[in-house]
Amino acid sequence: MTTPAQDPLDAPTAALAAAVLEVARHVEDGPLAAPRLFALARSTELIAASPALAALLGAEGEGANAHDDLHLTPIDLDEASAPSPAATDPLAALESVQWPDLAAGGAIACDLAPSAWSVRDGEEHADGAALPSGRALRVVVAALTDGTTWSAVHRGDEDGYVLGAALLPEISEALVQTLAGGA
Repeated sequence: MTTPAQDPLDAPTAALAAAVLEVARHVEDGPLAAPRLFALARSTELIAASPALAALLGAEGEGANAHDDLHLTPIDLDEASAPSPAATDPLAALESVQWPDLAAGGAIACDLAPSAWSVRDGEEHADGAALPSGRALRVVVAALTDGTTWSAVHRGDEDGYVLGAALLPEISEALVQTLAGGA
């Protein structure tokens, strides 16, 4: 019998990574004309504030998230809080975001135009897979109020996502700043 390898992510980062993938799955169909913003709320706090949400979150009884204080629930911010459809720049969208009081973090999902991204010289993904060139990249960047960040960049094919903490440093830093500004 072998011992499983230790998870390289600490528990709060793993919870953030799970929320990033949940947002990525939520927005994976169709183009994003403008960045979409998501508040990340602690599921236990949402349930405490509104017990009726327990069934929707799958946290009734002894469910997987019933007693997980770190589990995050992404909340798609409504159109009133979202940037104007004309704003396609994620940094510009973050300039005007107002996070709700319950936000333990936030996330932004957007399509980066081909002119807005590049792979640094000498860098490639560990498995040798390249990102698609010449077309928009679907990205999701998230942060917690303590500054922890995680990102997902869709490869544009069936291989899924490139994941990591420092994939999109400018967007990550801007997101952390907006969360700190609301504290």
